[in-house]
Amino acid sequence: MKFTPMSAEEIALAGLLEPGIYPFEVMAASEELSKNGNEMIKLKLAVFGTDGQQVHVFDYLLEKLAYKIRHFCEHTGMLDKYEKGTLSELDCEGKAGYVQIVIDPANGVYMPKNSVKDYVKSPDKATPQPQPRPMSAVPPLNPAPGKAATPASLAAAGMNAGGSFDDDLPF
Repeated sequence: MKFTPMSAEEIALAGLLEPGIYPFEVMAASEELSKNGNEMIKLKLAVFGTDGQQVHVFDYLLEKLAYKIRHFCEHTGMLDKYEKGTLSELDCEGKAGYVQIVIDPANGVYMPKNSVKDYVKSPDKATPQPQPRPMSAVPPLNPAPGKAATPASLAAAGMNAGGSFDDDLPF
């Protein structure tokens, strides 16, 4: 067997995401106390790389890092909770958004790891998003009296010739 030898740090870096902005989802959240006895919420994030890679990253929301709490709430649709000054583990679980990832260098016995620098807006916000068609552009399902529905009018309304919706859902 032939292989390319790598240092321990090279091996550790190979499993990490490059610094950048990635989509994430909160897999788990728990209310805990920090080493200094301060209330915090520990988050386990699934961070999704561009090549399908998924990395689990832990982050901690605590009052000392107020900007991070606000940005997390703001970019996951919970700004109202932030403004009320209360946030629970249940509020956080399942939330998704975008996160700025960095690499923390090796430190003593700890290998390099990905960590959260901040929660950010979607990088696609500047890209125009497709707008839904206005209802006036959707042909009526019941044509005018004396006119039959055509396959083209049914297709434009998202229906098949049998009159049921054709949504290509696998269930």
